[in-house]
Amino acid sequence: MRYELPLTSMIGLGLISLSSALILANQDQNEKRFCLLAYLFQYIGAIFLLIRIFSFQILFIIFLTGLMGAAIIGTDQIDFRAPIQKKYFISFPLFRVLLSILIWGLILSIEPRIALWIPIPDSILFVSLWMISIGIVKVSLDNDYFSMMLGLLNLFFGFQLVYILLEESSLVFGFLTAINLLITLLGAFILLKPDSEQEEQEFLESEENS
Repeated sequence: MRYELPLTSMIGLGLISLSSALILANQDQNEKRFCLLAYLFQYIGAIFLLIRIFSFQILFIIFLTGLMGAAIIGTDQIDFRAPIQKKYFISFPLFRVLLSILIWGLILSIEPRIALWIPIPDSILFVSLWMISIGIVKVSLDNDYFSMMLGLLNLFFGFQLVYILLEESSLVFGFLTAINLLITLLGAFILLKPDSEQEEQEFLESEENS
C-alpha cells in the first residue's frame, strides 16, 4: 500500500482501523455503548475514504445506513443513561489487542498482492480486507448475539466497499444498501427473541405458582 495518501484517506483509515480494533477487543457484554459508537465511526471513516470518489448524495446514504443500523441494533440493547464502569477501560484482553495488531500487519503485507487482482484504491482495499478479517474473527471468537451481529455487519460492509467500486451502478449500490439494512433488522429480531422467550418462561412459571 502506498504511504502517500490524501489527508481524508488517512483520517478514514485511522477511524476504521481503531474502531474495528475496539469492536474486536471488547468482551464486556454489559457495556455495548462503545462498540455501537465504534460501528458508527466505521461509516464516518468510510465517508472520508470515499469523499473523493462519490457524490454527496451517495455519501449521505452511506452515513444514513450506518446511523440507522446503529439505532436498530442498539435501541433495545443499550442503556445510554447507565453509568460507565471504570473496569471497562482495563478489561480489554491482551490476546485480542495483540491479535488485532497482528491482523493489521498481515493485511498490510498482503494487500499489494491482492491489489494486482482488484483494481481499487489501496486505502479502500486495505480497509475492506481489514473489516472482513475483523468480522470473521469477531464471529468466531464471541458467542453472544450482539457481538456476532457486529462481526457479520463488519464482514458485509467490507465486502460492500469493494463491490460498489467494482460495479459503478446505482442499482447495485441500492441493492447492497438494502441487504445491509435487512441484515441489521434480522439481527435486531434475533437479539429480541431470547428476551421474549425468557419473559414467556417467567410468565408460565408465575402462572404455575399461582
